Amino acid sequence: MTLTFDHGLTPFRFPTTTLMVDDHETYLGVVPLMLDPMQRIRSYSSPRQALADLHRADTRAVPGGGWLYRWHEHPSPSRELMALDMDAIVRTMFDPMRFAEVSVVVVDQAMPEMDGLEFCSRIDNPYIGKVLLTGRADDATAIEAFNSGLIDRFIRKNDPRAMEKLQQAIAALQERYFERASRFVSEAMALGDVHFLRDPVFLPVLRDVLARFPAVECYLHVNPTGLLLIDADGEGRFLLVQTDDDLRTHYEIASDLGAPIEVLSALRDATALPWFASRDGYYSDDPTVAPVQMIPATTVRGEHWYHYALVEDVAQRFELDRIVSYRRWLRDQDDALRG
Repeated sequence: MTLTFDHGLTPFRFPTTTLMVDDHETYLGVVPLMLDPMQRIRSYSSPRQALADLHRADTRAVPGGGWLYRWHEHPSPSRELMALDMDAIVRTMFDPMRFAEVSVVVVDQAMPEMDGLEFCSRIDNPYIGKVLLTGRADDATAIEAFNSGLIDRFIRKNDPRAMEKLQQAIAALQERYFERASRFVSEAMALGDVHFLRDPVFLPVLRDVLARFPAVECYLHVNPTGLLLIDADGEGRFLLVQTDDDLRTHYEIASDLGAPIEVLSALRDATALPWFASRDGYYSDDPTVAPVQMIPATTVRGEHWYHYALVEDVAQRFELDRIVSYRRWLRDQDDALRG
């Protein structure tokens, strides 16, 4: 399992849980064995119990919820000013239950308690993807439900490629879940200084990085601007992204503070990007602060000139020792099931 961004870059992504509902317990036991072992499946033979758990009061909020707040520092008699708590994106990685977020449900159509379509109609979260498992007699019903938007996919159980199609559907709907949940944040940030979120030229850059570092989590960070990438074992990399304006600001501050000529030259020519030990993300002349690291940069042109570099030593900066990695979380879930 590695991150994919087939539908555009999102400001946050992490592995999520797929909820599977089928009254045949043998089928429930077999299906997870035929899918990606890194895909978390939570199985239910009772659709009523599955819905009850999905709607519990302690179910996690939709990603992105609660990040907006009123901006009291700039009151206006004619408009309500809102601000985004961008630090909340990175703070998500410290929540060990982030992986329990249900992004997809896979439900059998023919069940005695409640059929699959009724189950889907009772799901409140509009971002959750819905896959209906059908028999031959259910084709017309499934097509009508798909056309009306009640379900997102339907797969015949007797299809020889059923498991392959199911794996593809889960992956696509999990990605769509975050695309929908983060749309407002992405558009708001792209209107500001984080232009690369909505610039198609940056997607190949990220895909190239992911080919070398198979991250399963991604979090937008500002100051410094870039993406924190975390793999299944909790190891991290930071994709530092700077524009010409960013480097110009860095140059002016560093020049005023008497930075070495090699630092100023790299900033002026965009041959390397600065990685600062200071928390504010800018050059410091404080002798107690570790010296700036200059990371070789690559440049790509889209709506802006983007200069990027992959920073490897980020564990201490982002306190990655505090997070629960995805692999460890999966192991904990397996241990809990064994009792």
